[in-house]
Amino acid sequence: MRISKSRISYLLKVYSDGKASAEEKQNLLEWASHRGTEAAIKKHIEELLSSYNSNELVPTVDWEHLYENIVEEKNSRDFQRAFRNMKWHRWAVAAAVLLMLGTGYYFFTTNRKEQRNLSGIGQPKMADIPPPNSVNAVLTLSNGQRIIIDSAGNGMLAKQGSVKVIKLANGEIAYRGSTNEIQYNTLSNPRGSKVVNLVLSDGSRVWLNAASSLRYPTSFSGNERKVEITGEAYLEVAHNPTMPFIVSKGNTSIKVIGTHFNIKAYDDESSLNVTLLKGSVSVTAKGSQQPKVIKPGEQAQVNKNGSIEVSNSVDLNEVMAWKNGVFSFKNADIGRIMREVSRWYDVDVVFEKPVEEKFYAEVSRNIKVSTLLEMLEATKAVHFKIEGRLISVAPF
Repeated sequence: MRISKSRISYLLKVYSDGKASAEEKQNLLEWASHRGTEAAIKKHIEELLSSYNSNELVPTVDWEHLYENIVEEKNSRDFQRAFRNMKWHRWAVAAAVLLMLGTGYYFFTTNRKEQRNLSGIGQPKMADIPPPNSVNAVLTLSNGQRIIIDSAGNGMLAKQGSVKVIKLANGEIAYRGSTNEIQYNTLSNPRGSKVVNLVLSDGSRVWLNAASSLRYPTSFSGNERKVEITGEAYLEVAHNPTMPFIVSKGNTSIKVIGTHFNIKAYDDESSLNVTLLKGSVSVTAKGSQQPKVIKPGEQAQVNKNGSIEVSNSVDLNEVMAWKNGVFSFKNADIGRIMREVSRWYDVDVVFEKPVEEKFYAEVSRNIKVSTLLEMLEATKAVHFKIEGRLISVAPF
């Protein structure tokens, strides 16, 4: 729909001031819905802001907060509209709900035989917890000094021997220089923190998910490059055939020359998963007879007993969803979903009773926790209660 710049400016101003009439709010949301994705809405608002010249009065609006409000309200309306327009059918084995929202497609599957009653949409919202809005990662230097990344300014953070530790303008941590002196740093990204990324001294790039850490030398020397991980990371390893790159977690090690891969090594998961996107890696674990070499698109699953299983039916989009700012669950049990919720929102989770159903869902990680939980509750298979930073889970 076409709306003039002056009209959009006016609508944005009255909406942010809480003075928009029902008709004005409807006009703004209709404009937003025609923008499509969250990124498109934000881009259009940014373009509008930058289009003012020096002779024009720029509306005094908290643009970022306004953008979040528009996206949240737009998704809520789309969510309810999808339910109203849905034609429901009884399935012999499973009832599936397809919710088409502005941020993507959401599938919620249950294995109950009865048809779900979805009249709960529109009920009062539960308590809320926002998504992370900063990188709360902590860099621990070789001398024990701790640097909080989000609080540190851009530029040189420290000097480890002849190696400089720098925070770039985009928030990335980078190591510049080399030395034969072995010093180790640890980058820890706690629960409730945005993804943090760094560039190691050899040019290898690492992205760390929440509740994850990486221990590494400030400069690589000798005949191998070795780092240690907890949690989850995506690595793009710089190619160097004379110095293999080794990632270790407990009794498991991943050896690469130059490649792109994801490693999920949380202690509360049933297995350590290595998923290859590019190149080749060799996975070794205590308890396995020989290393397993995997190819792009394959995943090596290291079980608690050290056995390794290789799967070639891996959904790479689901594996990499966390790095791309998305929750992606496909045939996932509620335990797996809530483990990710716990790490991302920094909450504790208790299960009052088991929930047997499996769920399919894909949604932006830039949403309040209530939005995600209400989507799951819409299946009438599970119920949540939020008390402070504790989420209780029970069958509906």
